[in-house]
Amino acid sequence: MKQYTMEDQEPQKVNESEVAYNVRTAPVFTGYQMQILESIANVKDEHDMLEIRNLIAEYFSNKALDAMDKLCNEGKLSDQTIESWQTEHMRTPYTY
Repeated sequence: MKQYTMEDQEPQKVNESEVAYNVRTAPVFTGYQMQILESIANVKDEHDMLEIRNLIAEYFSNKALDAMDKLCNEGKLSDQTIESWQTEHMRTPYTY
């Protein structure tokens, strides 16, 4: 498997005449995304794929919880604020 470095994350210069072609036909992935794609390229079992998806979801969930804990520890977020989110309605009112 290819080893990725930070250099893989550098944006590539693209000829403007190629931009429309690339946007419509070929997704552009970062080195990190390519590493994940190569890691799961040989997954053939739906159960294994579900486990991988759950692991990734758990990772990002933990990152969000860590960020919230940090905000609480810094005094920027309180239990009262979190409780108020339960009744907060932020939907855009639609008129028909």
